[in-house]
Amino acid sequence: MLVPRVYQPESFARFLEHQMNMTPELEAGRLSAEKVADLALLAVAHAPAYAATARLISLMASLPVPSDKPRDFWFELWQAADDPVLLPGNLRHQLLRAIDGDGTALADQLLHMVAEMNTEQRSAAATVIGKAIGTNHLSGYKADYIGELWLRDVESAAWQILHAYSGRRTWEDQQEFVRAWQRD
Repeated sequence: MLVPRVYQPESFARFLEHQMNMTPELEAGRLSAEKVADLALLAVAHAPAYAATARLISLMASLPVPSDKPRDFWFELWQAADDPVLLPGNLRHQLLRAIDGDGTALADQLLHMVAEMNTEQRSAAATVIGKAIGTNHLSGYKADYIGELWLRDVESAAWQILHAYSGRRTWEDQQEFVRAWQRD
């Protein structure tokens, strides 16, 4: 499985500084067991976005790599979905950014692409994807069903990434949220 590099949005670093008084220069050897436990809990809270980015990369890695052939998998997928977003040149930058740990651009691009497909395009794309992934290890399932599962998984992972990085991103936003819910 391809695993993205660790990506820490600025808000996470600011959160550590505000909430736990941990500056970037703090040495790990100076942390108490309680601080380490707190960090572990924060890491778990941050994990869904990281895990969803890893999942999105893994899904992309399950597809054939781009080739120089004029009518390769990516050409067929583009034709089926009728969306040039699916051409490797249009995905490359976002995919490499996701591998660097920031999956938001790839998530946004793929979720938008899937959302814009009509029923016929989605079915055709699912068939192309399912045939490319293959069903040897999943005997008894048709290619179009495997492809549909792939598309659903992309939707879910992309949504998780976008949701994790939206909303209350700054320390001040988080505090405003808590204060609003504490009011009588």
